[in-house]
Amino acid sequence: MTTAFSSMSFIAEELEQLRRSGLYRRLRILETSQQAVSVIDGKKVVNLTSNNYLGLTTHPKLMAAAKLAIEELGVGTAAVRSII
Repeated sequence: MTTAFSSMSFIAEELEQLRRSGLYRRLRILETSQQAVSVIDGKKVVNLTSNNYLGLTTHPKLMAAAKLAIEELGVGTAAVRSII
């Protein structure tokens, strides 16, 4: 193992400390679209964790518009507008 990797062993120690103290949080995996009933971590659940209260994430017209915008403009992450 190289020095760079061995010097990062503190990460495993920190994670273990978080687990022992009950502060470790595992991210949930959303396996379907954000709908009223979704599959999260392999379980079908009522999804109360999204801001999709209007059902727009799966609205056909919005999905078509998003696809068109991606085809024309591309997609990517960016910083907040005030940074520019």
